[in-house]
Amino acid sequence: MERSAGSRLPDFIIIGAMKAGTTSLFHYLRAHPEIFMSPLKEVDFFAEEVNWGRGLDWYKRQFAAAPAEARALGEASTVYAKYPHYGGVPQRIAGVIPEAKLIYVVRDPITRIRSHYQHRVSVGAETTPMEEALFSNPIYLDYSRYALQLDRYAEWFPREQILVITSEDLRDDRLSTVSSAFSFLGVDDNFVPSTLDTEFYRSQERATFSPAAWKLRRFVRRHVPASKRAKEFVDSRLPRLARKLVGRRPDTSVSEAKIVIPEDLRRRLADELAEDVRRLRAYLPAGFDGWGIG
Repeated sequence: MERSAGSRLPDFIIIGAMKAGTTSLFHYLRAHPEIFMSPLKEVDFFAEEVNWGRGLDWYKRQFAAAPAEARALGEASTVYAKYPHYGGVPQRIAGVIPEAKLIYVVRDPITRIRSHYQHRVSVGAETTPMEEALFSNPIYLDYSRYALQLDRYAEWFPREQILVITSEDLRDDRLSTVSSAFSFLGVDDNFVPSTLDTEFYRSQERATFSPAAWKLRRFVRRHVPASKRAKEFVDSRLPRLARKLVGRRPDTSVSEAKIVIPEDLRRRLADELAEDVRRLRAYLPAGFDGWGIG
């Protein structure tokens, strides 16, 4: 039976991970003529702390513009792989769209942590020295515990509905990796997106904010999600607004210099993550190297 416009729910969700290439994958998939991606990236509907209270009708409206011929509808929200800081997400997804296919992009967990920390420093959300911050704030390690996140989904979804791809494959073997995602979603896997040569939302291209502007950005994204047309929209427009409101330019000095994780700190992080990486092997092909960690 053909579903009427405005009544369709997504067939798949990119669940994360944060700072692992989900924005790039979002754009590669949306370029496919048989795929419709929600105009709003980071819909965050299944996170109770964010948009769950807006109701199912609000969620359906995110896909109302999908053409009737679209074979697959999707969204991407990295908050869905931030357990235990956002709990109950897999069971909410299973309760609404139990047949949804899930795509999880993972990246060398230590590199992801470095990128996460650098981003938070550059936007004014992190002021603690790295050696202390990475262990005092659990988000850095938890968001890099990929098996921990996947185990939650495995309780609610069969393994064949979950595709795990690495950020490294998405970077180094992009055509094959994107084609495998197309095949997983049941659309033409011979299609080559015109955007395939582009890496979207690279850290050095992102806006940086003063502390005052960062607070404004968080307020806009948290309390006015309907106006949020992807992180690119907020980040591209907010610096100009912030300068008018707070009378200062964002400090870009941190983002211009890439933060490096010292070798002793890298070893500590690897020790913390080794067991999770070993369990992650169950979700990836036999040749997965574990980034030399586990």
